[in-house]
Formats: sequence, C-alpha cells, structure tokens
Amino acid sequence: MGVVLDTSAIIYLQDFREFGEIFTTDSVIREVKNRTAVMKLSALNIKVMEPGEKSLNEVKKIAGKTGDLEKLSSTDLEVLALAKEMDATIVSDDYNVQNVAEKIGIKFIPVFSRGIKQLFVWKKYCPSCGKYSKDELKECPVCGASLKRIPRKKVELK
Repeated sequence: MGVVLDTSAIIYLQDFREFGEIFTTDSVIREVKNRTAVMKLSALNIKVMEPGEKSLNEVKKIAGKTGDLEKLSSTDLEVLALAKEMDATIVSDDYNVQNVAEKIGIKFIPVFSRGIKQLFVWKKYCPSCGKYSKDELKECPVCGASLKRIPRKKVELK
C-alpha cells in the first residue's frame, strides 16, 4: 500500500513497516523540525514529490465546495493532491484533510484520532445577525461580525 504522510504522521508515528511505498511533499519535510522526527525521516525510504498543478487545482476546487479550503494550509492541499495523483492513502489526523479526502475518494488512516465519521459540507453563518454568507468572507457583510463555520450538510460514513 502506498501512503502519503502529512507532518503529524512523521512526528507521531513510530512504526512505518506496514506501509509499502511512502511519499510526502517538500513542504511537509520543511515543517518537520522536531529532532526525533528529523532522525526518523533520515531512516525512512521516503520519496519526496510535488503534485502537479492540475491535481492541486482540482483539490482546491473540491475543498472550496466542502467549505474546508480556508482551514487547509498549502501543505495540506499538496498532500491531498499528491495522494490523488499517486492513488495513495493519506496518513493524517487533520479532520479537514480527512473530510476533503473522503469527498475526493482518497482513503485515509488517522494517526491518533478515530478519524471522521461524517462527511461535512460547511457554510458561513453570522452569530450576531443570523445571516448566511459566502464561504470566502471572514466578516458579515450585514453587521461586520466575524463569521463562523457551521455544517450545512452531514453524511454518515460507512
């Protein structure tokens, strides 16, 4: 089984033997600063690759539709795009990464958590005036309060 590791997987996992090919991106490698994790990296036979622009744009589009885009870092997006290209499983505890992976059809393995049990589609809501707004906004266009993310749709996972 081929896997794409995110930063938390490299930092917290102790045993990588169950994985076949191991992939990650250069941005994940740059995020690993913990001395023990750096030592783990040097011992792993890990392939560092970058996803193509097409895959990255597809992932961004899907993350925008689910409402997860603002919560995903560029590293998260790269990990998702690489897993899509490599038809690999993502190893990550990030619920937003798992949510988008589920939407795309990418398998994921959580590190510590039990993983997501529902697929969410988010929307923006103003807790002050009760209005719903476009996903890309941070402040309510009506009253100026900070918008909150709330689930618009939940789908139970099997």
